[in-house]
Amino acid sequence: MLDYKLTEFDNGLKVITAPLPNTKAVSVFILIGTGSRYETKEESGIAHFLEHMFFKGTKNRPKTIDIARELDSVGASYNAFTGEEYTGFYVRAETSHFDLALDILHDMITNSLFDSKEIEKEKGVIYEEINMIKDLPASYVEYVMKELLYGAQPLGRMITGTFETISKMDRKTFTGFLNRFYKPENMIIVIAGGNDNNWLTKIKQKFGNIENLKPQKFDKISENQSAPQVKIFHKTTDQAHFILGFRALKRTDERRPTLKVLNNILGATMSSRLFIEVREKRGLCYYISSDIADFIDTGFWGVSAGVDIKRAEEAVKVILEEFSKAKISEVTDEELTRAKENLKGHLYLSLEESMNVAQFLAEQEMFWEFIDDPDKVVADIQKVTKEDVQKLANDIFKKENLNLAMVGPFKEEEKFKKILGEFK
Repeated sequence: MLDYKLTEFDNGLKVITAPLPNTKAVSVFILIGTGSRYETKEESGIAHFLEHMFFKGTKNRPKTIDIARELDSVGASYNAFTGEEYTGFYVRAETSHFDLALDILHDMITNSLFDSKEIEKEKGVIYEEINMIKDLPASYVEYVMKELLYGAQPLGRMITGTFETISKMDRKTFTGFLNRFYKPENMIIVIAGGNDNNWLTKIKQKFGNIENLKPQKFDKISENQSAPQVKIFHKTTDQAHFILGFRALKRTDERRPTLKVLNNILGATMSSRLFIEVREKRGLCYYISSDIADFIDTGFWGVSAGVDIKRAEEAVKVILEEFSKAKISEVTDEELTRAKENLKGHLYLSLEESMNVAQFLAEQEMFWEFIDDPDKVVADIQKVTKEDVQKLANDIFKKENLNLAMVGPFKEEEKFKKILGEFK
């Protein structure tokens, strides 16, 4: 069981403290309930760009080097990330440097300069990040799939934004987005690690007086798919990179533990059905794996692979055959046990590290508004039966939910649509 305490300040800020007695590391993690799906079309990419700009200088540390030098001088690890529904910032340091870690994160969130010259320079960095993603087919195919699934809706856009939207951003764009979403009621701070030296008192001194304001909501997703869909991004490559899968479950669906087990059996490990069948037996690919992408109101489950362009059709057919098998017959007792033990082991091993503890607690509170103890998460997985797995496969693996996104030297989508149309 995790030892933690949840405290809510008068301004709505939630703070979770999780002392870990057997470590000399402490992680300070701030999770903000906003991301790319909260953006308007015109400001696409602002959540991610803003994350970059927090590192570009504050009133107390005017330049990037001032922030980096202080953290590097104590051996800290630090970074940030932006998703569709959240943005996170963290500093992980030796316990005696907790005060520094907290002060720097507070300084970045509340005192960033958003200097116009730095904004213009950072645009070049963002442009190159966009170029990098587009040059990596295994990465860019994720965005081809998002556009296929969600179209012009915010979930269908690149998190980085586009050259056009980024080029028009200025200081007013940043401060406007900041004032809409970076508010205490939309933030969770988690401290996990050793040496609880008045953590709560110090956090309250820094963040307790920030004025609250109700954050804006996003528009719910609209989905009306009735037949298999295919989207190909034509690019001269030696491999075809694709994602093949189905519209699936939203994050809070009670069948989520079953989907985790199904995912593990089909493609999450090197002993999974798809890895053995597609790579080991047939030599069709170098990489193949399956994963879950779930959001507050929708979700997707799919298989990613990079295959010989001459055998792309064969690979798609083989994977579809594995989907059909999961619908027709129960998984074996051995597969079920192995999947459950794998998921249990991954969870417990990950929680040996303070940053993973912090992220686990923050995401549980933000997206479910309650925190399941890891033992409860494991217990829910252990309850999954063979019948549950087969039923979920039949609920999700339907032709009308089927989608294929691909990056490769192909121009005709019809031959792939025909293959998908034969799925039963």
